Amino acid sequence: ICGATLGEFCFVGAGSVVNKDVKAYSLVTGNPARHIGWMSEYGHRLEFDAEGKATCPESNQQYELKEGTVKRIL
Repeated sequence: ICGATLGEFCFVGAGSVVNKDVKAYSLVTGNPARHIGWMSEYGHRLEFDAEGKATCPESNQQYELKEGTVKRIL
C-alpha cells in the first residue's frame, strides 16, 4: 500500500500486506502485516534478554531493544 515506510533491515513475510510503517529490524507477517519479532542484519531472529540486549549468532553484532525500537550497538 502506498505511503508505508519500511525501516532498514526489516523483514516482510511472503504474501504479507503492509498497510502501515514497519520499524527497522522488525519481522512482520500476515494480512494485514503484524509485528511478530525482531531480526538481525544477517537474517537471524533476535532473542532479547531482560536488559534488552541480543546478539546475532552469525555476526556477533549486538542489538538493543529500547522503547519498542531496535538499534545495532556493535
